[in-house]
Amino acid sequence: MSDKFMQKSKLTAEKVRTSSSGWMIKSLAKKLDNKMLAALKPNTLNLGQFAIMMVLLEQDNISQAQIGESVSMPAYATTRNINVLEHGGYLERHENTTSRRSYRICLTVKGRSLAAILFPIVQSINSKVFAPLTAAEDRQLKYLLMKVISEEVKS
Repeated sequence: MSDKFMQKSKLTAEKVRTSSSGWMIKSLAKKLDNKMLAALKPNTLNLGQFAIMMVLLEQDNISQAQIGESVSMPAYATTRNINVLEHGGYLERHENTTSRRSYRICLTVKGRSLAAILFPIVQSINSKVFAPLTAAEDRQLKYLLMKVISEEVKS
């Protein structure tokens, strides 16, 4: 292949990548993940554990399978993260009265008190990352993202 073809191919690939909505969203997600990891580090939480805590703060006393489904986490990773959170005293497993093969996952007092730390972290990071947007642009971005997300759920 000629150098000219390779040069043109490289430029085309770069243009496709940098104008891709998917690439932009992935880049933004990576930026948010890195900021969240840094903010969660003092509380010794990773992103998976954070996601589980947020689900339980929204709806406590649910099954491990429901938690994993809510955060799109594989069963093995859900189990591993729940084990760490249980060991840290943030949640407890209780027998499920309707199924002997599963447990209900419940927050402890320590777990519930983490809300006072987690909610401000989310708000602070969102404020910083989306600071370049006007309030109207922020609303429009949320609207467009929800539109794409809900359409994906339907298909």
